[in-house]
Amino acid sequence: MAKYLTWITISLLMAFSVSATDLETRHTPNSQYYIDYSDLDAILKGSVLDMGPSTHKPPKVKFAKVTGSRLQVGNTSITHQEGNRVMIHAFRDGELAYLRKMRDELLAIPSVLPLASLSRNQQLAYWFNLYTAIVLDEISHQYPITYLGPLFDRGDAEAFVNRQQFMVNGATISLTDIEHHVMSNWNDPIVIYGFYMGAVGTPNVRTSAYSGDTVYGQLRENAVDFVNSMRGTQIWNPAKLRVSKYYQRMAQMFPNFEASLLAHIQKYAKPSFRQRLITIQRLSPEIEDWHIADLYNGNLSKPGGRYPKITQGGDGVSFRLGLPAHVIQLLRERERKLGRQKPSVEIEELPKADNPD
Repeated sequence: MAKYLTWITISLLMAFSVSATDLETRHTPNSQYYIDYSDLDAILKGSVLDMGPSTHKPPKVKFAKVTGSRLQVGNTSITHQEGNRVMIHAFRDGELAYLRKMRDELLAIPSVLPLASLSRNQQLAYWFNLYTAIVLDEISHQYPITYLGPLFDRGDAEAFVNRQQFMVNGATISLTDIEHHVMSNWNDPIVIYGFYMGAVGTPNVRTSAYSGDTVYGQLRENAVDFVNSMRGTQIWNPAKLRVSKYYQRMAQMFPNFEASLLAHIQKYAKPSFRQRLITIQRLSPEIEDWHIADLYNGNLSKPGGRYPKITQGGDGVSFRLGLPAHVIQLLRERERKLGRQKPSVEIEELPKADNPD
C-alpha cells in the first residue's frame, strides 16, 4: 500500500545548510511515496477559468474601451484573449491566508519526506506545484497588479524571481534556482511548460495540480496549447516564424537554438500548423505579453468608483451587466470558443483557512 503524506505545518526548519545548486538529484524508482496536493487542487479548481484553446489567429474584435471615451483598458496585445485566467479579484483575507499556509507547507515537505525517496516524476510534480504556489501567493498578495514583467526580470538581482528567500530543507532558493534545477536534471524541453508565471504570454495555469502519475501528460497539454497559440508562435511570412521570448528565456533546453526550437515546435504543432512550418527558414523571438492572466487584468476601478461586484447564483457566479467592457469581451470570447450559451463561471468555496498565529 502506498504510504501517504498528509500536510504537516513546520514552524521552524532546522536543517544543514546547502547551496541551491545542490538540490536533491537522487530518486527512488517505483517509489511508494506520493504527496497529497488536494489543497492546491482546491485552489486551482475553484479559481482558474478555462478559456478554451487558442484559435491561433488574431482576435476579430477590437480592444475594449471605456464608454464615452477613447481610453483603452485591459491588455491591448493581440494575445489578450488567450490563456487560462485566475479569478484573483475574488480572493479575500481568508483565501490569502490559505494560500500562504499552503505555500509554506509545500516548502516544508522535503524536511519531512526526503525528495530522494520519491520517483523522478513525483519530484518533477513537486517542483512545479511549489513554483505555482509561490507565484500564485505572491501575485495574489500584490493584487491588483497589471504588468508582471518586473517580477520576472532575470537581469534584475532584486526581482522577485531572483530573490533567494524560500527555505527548502536548509537551502535558501529562488524561483530561478527551481527553473535551473529542473532544466538541468530533466533532459526534455517539455519541462519548460510547467512554470506558472501568472502572465498571458507564459504557459497556462492549469485547473488542477501536477501529479507524478500524470505530469508528462499535463506538460504535453500545456505544450500543445502554447505552441498552437498567438502567444507562442506567429507566422510572419512563409519563411519566418515569430516565437515567444519565453523560448529565449528557456534557451538552455535548445542547444542549437533555431534548429532545436523549430523541431520542438513541429513536434507539438497541430497538423494544419505543422504543414505551414515546412517553408520556415528562421525563427525570431519577438512575442511577449507580461499582462497578468486574471479576469480583470488588474483593473478593478473605473472613473468614479469600482466596478460592480460579481453576484453569487445557485449554479456558480453569474456576471451581471455593469462589468467593464474588457471583462465582458473576454467572457464572450470564452463562451464562443467553448460553445456555451450563458457567460457564467463556477467558483468552488475554498477550505477555511486557520487564523494565522
